[in-house]
Amino acid sequence: MAELPDFLTVREVAKIFRISPTTAYKEVQRFLDTGGREGIPVLLIGGQKRIPRQKLEPLAGGPIHLPAANAGFSELPDVVDLRDRRTNKPSRLAKRTTSGPTSDSPNDIG
Repeated sequence: MAELPDFLTVREVAKIFRISPTTAYKEVQRFLDTGGREGIPVLLIGGQKRIPRQKLEPLAGGPIHLPAANAGFSELPDVVDLRDRRTNKPSRLAKRTTSGPTSDSPNDIG
């Protein structure tokens, strides 16, 4: 496996920690908002966010690496597949129709 660069993007860190990019960006922002007390450590370099690999390794408990590009959840041992299993069927709520006033309604002024 190739060695990681010294500075990672937020999206690369999301892949490493197997979290969504949105969550990674929120944790980076939390680091900035708390003065570095909480969140994912980040440096702002020319307006871009970069995460030092050296700061991530203690959080991960050791050396880190990017997951293989073709590795799927089912290929990993002892991992439960939590991918979305919903179907494209309309929900029960989508079948409901709203009923508007009718001409037989007692509130009609006529």
